Amino acid sequence: MTIRLHKIWLPLVLLVLLHTAAEGQPTHYAVSGTYGSVIATNGSPFDGRSPTGGIDVAALWSHNDTSRFWHRFWDEPMIGVRMNYAHIWNSVAGDRLGLAWTLNGPFIGHISWVYSVGFSMYTKPYSITHDTNNIFIGSSLNCLIDLGFIYEQPLSNALTLTLTGKLVHSSNGYMYKPNHGLNYLQAELGLRFGPARRSYRHRPSFFSDSSFHAYGRPFILASFGAVMSRYDDIDDIIYYPTYMLQLGYIQRVHPCFSVGGALDISYNFSHRRMAPTDELPVYPAAFGFFDTQWGHLTLRLGLAHYLAYYPLNWEQYYERVAVYYRIGDAGHHLVGAGMKVHYDHIDFIEWSYIYEF
Repeated sequence: MTIRLHKIWLPLVLLVLLHTAAEGQPTHYAVSGTYGSVIATNGSPFDGRSPTGGIDVAALWSHNDTSRFWHRFWDEPMIGVRMNYAHIWNSVAGDRLGLAWTLNGPFIGHISWVYSVGFSMYTKPYSITHDTNNIFIGSSLNCLIDLGFIYEQPLSNALTLTLTGKLVHSSNGYMYKPNHGLNYLQAELGLRFGPARRSYRHRPSFFSDSSFHAYGRPFILASFGAVMSRYDDIDDIIYYPTYMLQLGYIQRVHPCFSVGGALDISYNFSHRRMAPTDELPVYPAAFGFFDTQWGHLTLRLGLAHYLAYYPLNWEQYYERVAVYYRIGDAGHHLVGAGMKVHYDHIDFIEWSYIYEF
């Protein structure tokens, strides 16, 4: 059984971006010049020293409603939409265009953190007919993830100078081969227009929300995805389904933090290309995770250990990174997207539904 899917995650990413934009007039705008370098992938020299330069623009919505604990705890976080262009000299994949949902908030003093997730497009994706050197990116459209820190220096009440350092990753989760991915170290110098953050304010103490009481809930998570087989020819455009089921328990220990664990059972149909036909490639694992919440949004970071040895999984541990949206202020339903990752290698992208009992 095979299925043919083409970038099924794109409409969902656009939905998140539109939801962010629906919050009304942005409170801040930002523009930056960028410079950096591509990090070589898998020891290949092709893009190892390629410099990058470009421009990044963003529309941001500041969350400063002091009646909400998470606004106070995260000290006026900003959620927004970011667009960027990077010219990559001597690149085998061409230039990179990006559109992403972004989140940032104060860290220490004038330093804040920034996290973005969205998609990127390369002007020169892999094609065996005209560029056999590009073994990195097989699709025009790819995931884009970046994480870094920003130094903020207010120049006036309405203008802030920013200096950013970040690590950027771009790949497609084996939605299209090849998929070695491209990584970047990037520095940005820019300006943010809008009210300056209230600096040096003490956050509330860790358990200062008197209305919050710790609680736990059992949950069930179901997800699906699609992936190309690593064992087919590079130009075979065939997609295979992936499924994942989790049965677990989550403990809310703070209005903005949760911990939990689950039995993680995944199924990757593409492994049937290599596994014996009388064996199903089903992989049970023990999974533990940590959640961080910003209102309705949750970032989940987890680590899992396979409960048995499987020849097609070359490591016994793997990671999951996911973003979920909770429906309703105290809702039991969450939807979102995530990745199953072996160290720095994305196995596949998965779309999930969670019900907390």
